[in-house]
Amino acid sequence: MIGLSSRMLQCGFKATHYSNKALLQGCLILAILLLGGQHVEGQELVCTNMDGRNHFRLFLTLADLVMDCKLVRHPGITDQHYKDILKLYASAGVLPKMEIYNSTNSYAFDFKLKLSQEGLTWRVIVPRNNITAKTAVAPIDQWHVEVNMFQGYDALDSTAILLRSLTGTLLDLTREPILQWFLGEGISSYSLYPYWGLLMKIQVAQSPCAGDVAVIAPIFAYHPEAVPGVILSYTNNAFLGRGALWFNLTNTLCSFMTAAGCNGLTLIDLKLTNCHLFLLTNRGLFISQDLLSPVTGFLSFTWPNNPILNQMNYDTATIWYSGNCQTNALYFSDDYVSVVSNTGVGPNLVSMCAFSGYPFTHWYPCLGSDYDLSNPYYIPRYLAFLYDRYQQTALLLSMNEFDWQTGMVSMFNIGKTGLDSRTKVPSTTIAIEGLEGMYMGGNQIFLYGNQLWVSDDRGAKFHHLLTMPQSDRIVDMVSCPYNNMVVGVTTGGTIIVLRAGLHKYSRFFISKSTPAFLYCDHIGLLTVVDVDFTTDIGFISKTIDPTIIQNDDHSFPGYLAPQYITPSTVLLYEYTFDLAYPEFGYLREVHRGKIVTFRQGGQVLITDVYRDPLLPGINLKTCAKGDLLEPMGLLHEAIQDFPLFYEEALAENNEFFVQITVLGHPIGFEDRHISMAVVSPGQSTLLILQVMNGIALAWSTMPSWLPLPSTIPPDSWLLVDTSWFRMLEQPCRHKLQSLDKLRNHALVVINVHETLNFTFKTFMSDTLSSAERYKKRMSVVLTNPTGFRVNVHHFWDKTHNHMLTLNIFSHLCKKGMTMVTVYIPEASLMCNMTSITFTLQNACPEGLSIVYLPSQPISDYEWLHGDPEDENEDRILYNLPVNYRPPSKLGVLIPTTEHIYNADPSKPIPRQHYPVSKNTGRYKQCAGKASVEECGCTDSLRVSPLAIYSDCRQRVLRKIYPLINFNVTLFLRRVNHPDQPLRSPYFVTVTEVNNRTNWAVTGTQTTSTLAKMRELLNTVYNQTFFNPEGLQISCYGTELFHFRISVIPGVVLCDLVDEIQIFVDKGPLGFPAAYVISCITAIGLGGLLMLGLLLKTANPSSGVLKTFWRKNKVAPESN
Repeated sequence: MIGLSSRMLQCGFKATHYSNKALLQGCLILAILLLGGQHVEGQELVCTNMDGRNHFRLFLTLADLVMDCKLVRHPGITDQHYKDILKLYASAGVLPKMEIYNSTNSYAFDFKLKLSQEGLTWRVIVPRNNITAKTAVAPIDQWHVEVNMFQGYDALDSTAILLRSLTGTLLDLTREPILQWFLGEGISSYSLYPYWGLLMKIQVAQSPCAGDVAVIAPIFAYHPEAVPGVILSYTNNAFLGRGALWFNLTNTLCSFMTAAGCNGLTLIDLKLTNCHLFLLTNRGLFISQDLLSPVTGFLSFTWPNNPILNQMNYDTATIWYSGNCQTNALYFSDDYVSVVSNTGVGPNLVSMCAFSGYPFTHWYPCLGSDYDLSNPYYIPRYLAFLYDRYQQTALLLSMNEFDWQTGMVSMFNIGKTGLDSRTKVPSTTIAIEGLEGMYMGGNQIFLYGNQLWVSDDRGAKFHHLLTMPQSDRIVDMVSCPYNNMVVGVTTGGTIIVLRAGLHKYSRFFISKSTPAFLYCDHIGLLTVVDVDFTTDIGFISKTIDPTIIQNDDHSFPGYLAPQYITPSTVLLYEYTFDLAYPEFGYLREVHRGKIVTFRQGGQVLITDVYRDPLLPGINLKTCAKGDLLEPMGLLHEAIQDFPLFYEEALAENNEFFVQITVLGHPIGFEDRHISMAVVSPGQSTLLILQVMNGIALAWSTMPSWLPLPSTIPPDSWLLVDTSWFRMLEQPCRHKLQSLDKLRNHALVVINVHETLNFTFKTFMSDTLSSAERYKKRMSVVLTNPTGFRVNVHHFWDKTHNHMLTLNIFSHLCKKGMTMVTVYIPEASLMCNMTSITFTLQNACPEGLSIVYLPSQPISDYEWLHGDPEDENEDRILYNLPVNYRPPSKLGVLIPTTEHIYNADPSKPIPRQHYPVSKNTGRYKQCAGKASVEECGCTDSLRVSPLAIYSDCRQRVLRKIYPLINFNVTLFLRRVNHPDQPLRSPYFVTVTEVNNRTNWAVTGTQTTSTLAKMRELLNTVYNQTFFNPEGLQISCYGTELFHFRISVIPGVVLCDLVDEIQIFVDKGPLGFPAAYVISCITAIGLGGLLMLGLLLKTANPSSGVLKTFWRKNKVAPESN
């Protein structure tokens, strides 16, 4: 408490001196951390909907989202201490903050203080519209939620328990597709209890976008007297025990077949895509209706009648799907599903494969290439077919029926009629036995079975990771995108943990029943799920702690001889006396990042592995480079006080040995010295393999460093025991950070010809040596390296932390995407985050548009209510008449356009004097309405210049006739980006919406690019396109001109359109009024001139005018 008081006093002085409220609040927060740190276990932040694992599951409905959090105390904490902490919270105004984010959006909300009888609580109320305004059913990326108490203060006290943020998920129940349907006839889980004994396995299909949503299907063995049929259930909370419903789909599926065909109907496999549910039964494949249909209820299915599918043996068939989350309808076409079946063996093998893409109406065979099929010694057994959405290719996995130890991966492009007859790249052949399948996990592709192979280049080549014992094999793989983890499951219950980009693994064993399956939820928690038909929900789950991988020992039979390179860097040379791996040895890339601990002390962190044989004919196969974390343990024996004499010796098989003699010692070396290493600074290490008559025969790790013969003084050599060591996973020593606050698995949309930059930084928890300060610790891998131009720049900050900047440029105007993974190759599997993965999608960014901005800005208020004027005090807005229709080329009084402006259905439409005008003109927003109030025109629709909202348009720009060379200034607008002037190559076309012809484009900046584009695309576009720079329009008529300006296709992946409405006022009178008025005026002026001439030439005294007046004067009638 003395330290707390002194720090508070210093903070209080600084806050008073600078009168800084924020600094005072920071001091109070510091007090909370320090006071809380005295009782780390005494306080904890808990929130509603916690699942017992320090995580919470929230659900978004049409109502507001409400969440309460409070500070609880553990037993043993005094009331006074708890009250002191609560007072500090209240006085400092410390409030929790909620962050809600997914791959595309992020929002933050602050809690508010709530006082109740239970004490201090915080509540946040989030309206649905603040998260999303959409309610239509669609595949939506499930939200992650974090609740932080001290955001930004985590560096003050690393032990304070309140600093630990709470994590959870938020699922939109109104939009998740599969949750909107009744899958079949509702049943109780208790009704399945009599069939529990027939349960063989459990199939699960996880939602591609919502990791907490999955469909589960128990698979029962056939029994003539007890056939449960096709049973399904789904969960919306990762099998935590709530919200589970069970359905019987037997009657639904049997409606497609006869009663005899329905007998014995069982489920084989299932898959859930973005828009469909696939059920593979022993009678065929069933495909659900579109899950995005606005009309929901009982889910219906179709039974495709396809020749390829009809010939399959469904009892041995499987469904393959790569599990792509597609929230953009433009990419729904990347959903591909395949069915593979195999019957018979050897020459009697019948192997079939068929695939289909969204909307799954046409099925095509997936066969090997013409070259492979032409080989008479190649009979393919198809195993898996997956679609790679990044390369837009198909991967076909097969084995040669004549050679069960060889697998083949073929990569194909997909055309309109199926697979190409030739592979995209030569097929990859792999020496693998007992192949089971293929799996796409993040940026890597795995082949699994009795072995595990991985590919970092989307299937062009594979690297071997591990070989399973003969009695065990990998049968399934599960992905955890949240923490970039992939997990393999074996028949014996072994769990294999891998991380994105890392070519290594760790294993642990779990005890589970045969039907149980492994599940990874949306926040990366591994769970073992099993059925339990004695409960309401029908299943039970148990969370797995992945930190138990730290006990996985990768040691092997053999010796590791240390060779010092520097005082902190050693080489570990492997000597293998077990010939199980005569060619490769045991040390491999998978051991990178492992820590080798020797029995008598010494720890080495392996940083690199070199697998080239050092010398022919010896068993020193490989070596590993490592950082010395702990000095090697030394033996203290009497012979170390004597000098050594080295000389060359040859064994019977002519292998090279070094003969070591202890000079002056009566006994010399003994048998117990076998497997020990003689280490001498600056010289080669010698591994003792034989001892005869006190003389040792040893192998040299680096013969070039060993001059022979030579004598080593007694104080220049040491003995190290290498016979026993352990090889375990290192603790987490690395941290990877995005300086751009890029979240893991974010979806970044990049526009054509746009450049993006991302910077990453690595931190180390310890410093090994100065030589490692400038080491490149990060690497980058892309799943589609040709889709974007990516430049990588490595540099280091002032504290020698490795920095990496990615410069990404989109140079292709076509649909495409790539997954970018920045990872630390030497990071530990114990780290929660060894990599940051994000997806670049070449698409139209959200909110991208082109806009016309007038030279004099006009606000929305002025559009609706104001009367702005230009520099000449002329009004710049014109109020359109009710139900106005602009003129046509037939005349002002003969409109022919379909658009009506400033619509009011309760009033007549003017200018309908001719049939062509009466037969044209239609309401859009006001169609079928009786009054303008019913049209639903909002302020945003009234200011919109688009033709589809013309009913609501009341005011337009006003210009004075003649309008010559009107400047059209266009800008490219994007959310959270400044407006950019529209310029080449965003060439535009200009059209008049109402088909008026008395206008022309009279100005544009002509460039060589524009001229060449016009020449090349002359036959493609029927319209002339212009450079938006310097674009000018001249109007030779009056009244309303409505121009639509569109960016030509091919330069951007979306339609960019804007419209401009101009009313040309005070124009000349139309034909023939102007001519009539001119003639009348001319006649009148001529008559006046003639009269004036007569008056001037005639003599007033002659009486001529008087006589003329008397003759034309009419006398009054008499009574």
